[in-house]
Amino acid sequence: MRKAIAVIQMDELWKELLEKVKFYNLGTLEDEVSLNIQQAQEYYLAIENTTSLTNPLFLFYYMVSLARIIFICKKKSPFKEVLHGLTTRKEGTSVTVKAHGTFPTLHNIISEHKIKPGTKFCIEELLGMIPWISNIENPKLPPISASYLLCFLLSMLSRYEPVVWNKIRREYSIEFFLRKTPLYFLEEVVKLL
Repeated sequence: MRKAIAVIQMDELWKELLEKVKFYNLGTLEDEVSLNIQQAQEYYLAIENTTSLTNPLFLFYYMVSLARIIFICKKKSPFKEVLHGLTTRKEGTSVTVKAHGTFPTLHNIISEHKIKPGTKFCIEELLGMIPWISNIENPKLPPISASYLLCFLLSMLSRYEPVVWNKIRREYSIEFFLRKTPLYFLEEVVKLL
């Protein structure tokens, strides 16, 4: 029953996203936005059909597709960024923000508070800033930024450090994050647009 409710909620959010995007009158950029919406939907389906062993990768690229939509709608220009703007270190459980890339571009669009290049965030800190995980009020970062950073870190661990990733899956409330974030992240994007 819960899964059916979540499917209905996601369907409603996809429709709301499409309606919000129409208000931007994007002209020639409509195809780019439409393709990013389709990609996000396909990544969402992949998330639903994989386990936490691999689904952080699909969740991260789901977020990237939605980030592109935010950029295109807010800037009314094509999305050209190819760098993530983030880095991790081998077996690291923190993510570092770089000066240029998709994340700094996205964060600067959605927040008036800049993040200095070189700023690091650890898993515990990021989990504590995501409202659907920690019920925090007035987090240091917008939910879109915090969950994007966390998901980048988790996707890197999932891809390149499966032993470390397996340990982290057991130690933190990551399963809950992975299960709830597609819905809440999309909800945040719709609110922002």
